[in-house]
Amino acid sequence: MRKIPSRVVAINSVLVLAIVGGGFWGYSTLHPKAAPVTLQTATVTRGDVESTVSASGKVISPGDIGLAPLVAGTLKSLNVKVGDHVSAGDELAQLDTTSLKTAQAQSLAALIAAKASVASAATQLTQAQTTLDTANQNLANQQTTISQNAENYQAAVTAAKKSVDDTTANQAFSAKTYQQAIDTAKNSLAAAQLSYDNYLGLYGPAGITVPWCTSIQTINANCSQLMTYYQALTNAKIAVETAIQNQSASLLKDQQSLALLQTSYNTAVTNQKINLAKDQDSLTSFKLAVTNAQAALDNLKVSQNIGSTDPTTAQLQLQIAQANYDVATKNLAGATITAPVSGDVASISTAVGGSVDTKFTQATNTTTATGFIVLTNTTSLRVTASFSEADAAKIVAGQDASFTFDALSSVTATGKVLQVDLLPTTSGGVTSYGATFSVDGKVPGLKVGMTATATVSTGFAAGVIQVSAQAVTTRGGLSFVNVVTTKNGKQVITPTPVVVGLKGDSADEIQSGLKEGEKVSLPSVKATTSSNGFAIGGIPGGTSAFAGVGAGGGIGGGQGRGNG
Repeated sequence: MRKIPSRVVAINSVLVLAIVGGGFWGYSTLHPKAAPVTLQTATVTRGDVESTVSASGKVISPGDIGLAPLVAGTLKSLNVKVGDHVSAGDELAQLDTTSLKTAQAQSLAALIAAKASVASAATQLTQAQTTLDTANQNLANQQTTISQNAENYQAAVTAAKKSVDDTTANQAFSAKTYQQAIDTAKNSLAAAQLSYDNYLGLYGPAGITVPWCTSIQTINANCSQLMTYYQALTNAKIAVETAIQNQSASLLKDQQSLALLQTSYNTAVTNQKINLAKDQDSLTSFKLAVTNAQAALDNLKVSQNIGSTDPTTAQLQLQIAQANYDVATKNLAGATITAPVSGDVASISTAVGGSVDTKFTQATNTTTATGFIVLTNTTSLRVTASFSEADAAKIVAGQDASFTFDALSSVTATGKVLQVDLLPTTSGGVTSYGATFSVDGKVPGLKVGMTATATVSTGFAAGVIQVSAQAVTTRGGLSFVNVVTTKNGKQVITPTPVVVGLKGDSADEIQSGLKEGEKVSLPSVKATTSSNGFAIGGIPGGTSAFAGVGAGGGIGGGQGRGNG
């Protein structure tokens, strides 16, 4: 064996010492000892996460009813007082009806006289009128039939046209879908080609090619990856060809289907024209029958010499007399005020002997009811409140709500969102939207006008992994927490990416990245050291400063690289 010169041995020794020293320095630099710190931490638990929005508002009673008589008069009797509960149909008050009864009797006498004057003229005209009515009815029936036929003809044309239009639109959309499938396959092909070319460009110069990898009999990791890319490229080419073939077949089938529908539409239009012409011909004979019956009735009126007492005038007099009697009867009945629904008497404006007018209004979400008597609590109470733009966007009808009341400190209630106003209210440059809530059941002590705070549940996740919202920091669309572990008796922080689900009022749902029982740090300004040895600074909100992101998918410091 040839002896190695001493000068070469010396040089190699120096190189070894330099490499070992550099490695130790690099390791020491990248893995400093964890600095002892005292951290505020929170434990990752499993539980319920809820997000809510709240606003202050008022208790209202939109069902309040104002009552008043149909005619003004003097109050004769009053059967209730403020605070009484009444049921639907209960008699509440009555006016003096002396003049109303006299007016009803006079109108009844006039009605009887009008009926007598109509009877004598009506007898002679009954038969002629019946004949005319029958002819008119037959004509009306035929016109109805023709009208229905026309609708049916048009419906058939419209349906056929709609089928053509819908199919045309659907086929246009389908054509885009076929092309999209081709484009998607081509994009996949381009991606597969790029992956294959990149890998081949990286390892091809070293002899890692498809023919070589196919020829060897042993397992080679680089060959395995290359063949995977090659197979993906082959499959992508096949997918493009398949998409093109499917497009051609589908377009042909669509064209044939549209042609059949167009033929059906043309047939429906032709049938419509033919049938409309037939229907108009049949209508002519019915019109002629009406003309003959009308002529017979007119001749009869002339022959009977009907003058000022002719049936038309008598019938008009009867109608006027009947209307006067109906009004008098309605006014007499309206002098008695009854409860239309169950409720509580909220106010009475006039005492017995006083004058009562006919004015009244009904309650709305923003106004109160007025009238001689006002009934309240006729329906369930409601709550109205105004929410900011951001909060209003989270509220929809049907969501659960809860209420507290300033005047009832120990009372709470539940309900649901009934509606959210479509139009906003702007005051002092601030835009808000009103919301109306139902109130479940009867709430003890609750009165109209009380101040209420409405809280709406806008999101709820049951039995999920959760962590204090203070521990989560989101920047640039990515969320992180600082996981706290103990190594060699020291606390260290590991910045960990997480996927956040529902963001609750005090805790956030963590869909991935944390396990139940782990500890995370809360906002801190003290510096510590991460588990990979890089110094990080606690930033308010629980975030950490990351020195670099590994190209292979790992998170590291400096110019860290991951092997993927």
